[in-house]
Amino acid sequence: MPNLDDTNIARSFRAISHPRRARLFRLLATAPETGRSFRSLRNETGLCYSSLSHHLREMERFGLIYRQRNGPRVSYHLETAPLARALAKAGELAGQATAPAAARHRPGRSRLWDHCGTAAPLVQAAQSVGH
Repeated sequence: MPNLDDTNIARSFRAISHPRRARLFRLLATAPETGRSFRSLRNETGLCYSSLSHHLREMERFGLIYRQRNGPRVSYHLETAPLARALAKAGELAGQATAPAAARHRPGRSRLWDHCGTAAPLVQAAQSVGH
């Protein structure tokens, strides 16, 4: 049975696991205060109505975005706290794995974190666009 951290990490990463959702994440990050309208997102991405609706619904289902209604206008906003927590936890776990793995590392073999660095810059970026 997965624990709560495992579930939250999986949900958060799944929310942006598709390239179209990652693009939507980037677009929404450019307007943290005002959010973006469906029309704006559709114009920026070129996605058809059903595809954009699907990806926004998935991101909302996983808690990465929320909708805000202001009269007839609906805007979409990032909810970065869940992703920031997932990135922080993943970074913490990767840090825990680094020490024992470094001791058994074989020369000539690259390690994942040699190429990825830490999750800290990602966590800071996610938190900076949060509210």
